[in-house]
Amino acid sequence: MKVLIVHNAYQSHQVGGEDIVVKREIAGLQESLGHDNVFEYIVSNDDIQFSKLAVNIWGDKTHYKQIFALVQKNNIDIVHVHNFFPLLTTAVFKAAKAAGAKVIHTLHNFRWWCSSGILYRNDIGNCEKCIDKKFGFPGVIHGCYRNSHIQSLVANLAFTWYRQQFDANDIDMYFVLSHFQQEKLKSKIPFQKLQLKPNWIDEPKQVYLSEEKKDYVFVGRLEPAKGIDVLLSTWKKLPKSFHLQIIGTDDDGKYLKQYACENISFLGKLTREEVLAHIGKAKYLLQTSLSYETFGLTIVEALSFGTPVIGFNIGTRSEFIQTGKNGFLCEKENLEATLLQSYDFSDYKTLSQNAFESAKPFYSQTVLPHQISIYKKIIENDALSSSPLAGEGWGEGEGGLAHE
Repeated sequence: MKVLIVHNAYQSHQVGGEDIVVKREIAGLQESLGHDNVFEYIVSNDDIQFSKLAVNIWGDKTHYKQIFALVQKNNIDIVHVHNFFPLLTTAVFKAAKAAGAKVIHTLHNFRWWCSSGILYRNDIGNCEKCIDKKFGFPGVIHGCYRNSHIQSLVANLAFTWYRQQFDANDIDMYFVLSHFQQEKLKSKIPFQKLQLKPNWIDEPKQVYLSEEKKDYVFVGRLEPAKGIDVLLSTWKKLPKSFHLQIIGTDDDGKYLKQYACENISFLGKLTREEVLAHIGKAKYLLQTSLSYETFGLTIVEALSFGTPVIGFNIGTRSEFIQTGKNGFLCEKENLEATLLQSYDFSDYKTLSQNAFESAKPFYSQTVLPHQISIYKKIIENDALSSSPLAGEGWGEGEGGLAHE
């Protein structure tokens, strides 16, 4: 079996979770299938030239020809497309099918129906005003794509064109990353084409003991959708013994200027290894995103280190966090009370151990064989069940804990 991974990466100074997942999947597939059987076709937004993009965004002929040639020359069986906008366009799906490959598309976000990709607007919160419209006028009016009315207009025109020109047969299977996302999209995509396949992580090389853990940590972009305003305004009300580490970029220094104090440390952008080390040593990871998200990669990584997670009960989070077992779910209005409850939690050691156990269904040795088995069934045209990872705790209902 030969597989081609296709991805439009973010700019190098703003690596996204999707980029991390794609890099991880390529390495895992190469190890499992052999380096000669796994190919990659990756472009970066670092290479955007707006004069060319204005012409090619409707369907890039260059990428079409290159994907077509790559598939035919190497007899590729599966073309697995991750992000494709704005450089690759839907031309990559059509090229793969025309060349004779089966096509899978991982839906890392909701970009097909929402120009922000996350079903969220800063002024009103979670928003689905464009999802059932032929053209996303609200997204243009509110500048939902990169906070730009002009770019939002172009993005909405492009996706309106993609949806109108798209052939349902161009994609054989869509990977969704959570039960929540699957439920959101079942009216948009034929259910038999929606396959629940979570992102996976590598088993941690070091798990920090509960006695070694201290402080709370937040990881993410410092922007309203990530709940950073709610988190920092709440933190100012807590006793000074509560220490918070903020990992992420604050481009204009707004948060640093407003909230810098003795018990909040702004660490800025760190390497991937440094981020994971801080998460592993933290007493809790804070997941305060106000948008739905499609998965919870940072959540799962934290749990794998035995670091419990405190998160807002929005979107996917109830699939990963159980209050009092491996962390705490709360409404944003109750964040202060939840933090106070968590600080001296009576059985933190068990909480930490449960966190570690609940990450196991997402290890590569579980998810990667599952992913490869899906590839094989699609090649063989076998019927697929939409249930994930049979026998594992995740997938037995929301909040399921593995090996419980």
